[in-house]
Amino acid sequence: MKTFKATTKQGDTIELEQLATFAHYIQNEQFRFVVTREAPSLPLVVTHRASGKRVANITHSQQMASLGDLVGAAKLAIGELIAKAGEARVRSVLSAAEA
Repeated sequence: MKTFKATTKQGDTIELEQLATFAHYIQNEQFRFVVTREAPSLPLVVTHRASGKRVANITHSQQMASLGDLVGAAKLAIGELIAKAGEARVRSVLSAAEA
């Protein structure tokens, strides 16, 4: 099992199970992400690779819509985040986290 170190809101570092990695472009800027989960009973999460911060939860409906493809489900979760917060805002926050 591969692991990935992530950062909680409190600033603590935790070790998560790494299930997939991928890159995604937001406003022509490439960001790298990891699909992780803390425990088998908890939901899958899209984690920003550079900062180790949680970006979005992956819902069961997103997993079903992507026919079990974790990267596809993660991209759906990012797409929903962009639809809610706006593409410029998401890119701005991710860019700031990489600095």
